[in-house]
Amino acid sequence: MDLLPTLAHLAAIHLLMAMVPGPNTVAVSYCAAGMSRRAGLHAAGGIALASLIWVSLSLAGIGIVLLEAGTLYRTIRLAGALYLLWVGYKLLRSTFIKPAATASANPPVYRHPLFSGFVTTLSNPKSAIFWTSVFALVVPAHAPAWFYGAVLVIVGLQAFVWYGIVALALSSGVSRRYYTRLTQALNGVAGFAMSVFGFKILNDIRIESFVSQD
Repeated sequence: MDLLPTLAHLAAIHLLMAMVPGPNTVAVSYCAAGMSRRAGLHAAGGIALASLIWVSLSLAGIGIVLLEAGTLYRTIRLAGALYLLWVGYKLLRSTFIKPAATASANPPVYRHPLFSGFVTTLSNPKSAIFWTSVFALVVPAHAPAWFYGAVLVIVGLQAFVWYGIVALALSSGVSRRYYTRLTQALNGVAGFAMSVFGFKILNDIRIESFVSQD
């Protein structure tokens, strides 16, 4: 059984999904441009670790469990939405603080970039549902153990490399100079983006709750 094409297919799916702008991109961008290249890479590392957890759980079938246990799934997503809204609030709040008052202070959020990247990714249980669906469609039955190990390596490596590239690009001298000049405005954009992601999850939960009651 030639499983290399299947691995290539999974790798392409994951890379394309990572490239779609979302909370992970916002987290890495903020840490890289607003703090340092090292902070951006740490955030990328946290995202890679959390991605490995979701893929591992998907391979174990937890995605199906979450989907069937509606209340549990909504509760986990609610916690994730509240985290994103808290991050958005802190970023938006920082836009109303004079730069002189915060010049020597750490950014209002992401003081621990590795943890922030990790939690941002882990707060989205849709990853488990997505990967469970992908594995059900793509992965052949009775695939050998090395195949699953290869999937984990590919996902972890690609997540770190892609978000690492984002961190390196946005932590360059030019990017950081522009970020310094536009710190408050960019904090507002990042805060708005995180809030939108959070409210979207809350709205999805609301709609799903109404549907489940019918």
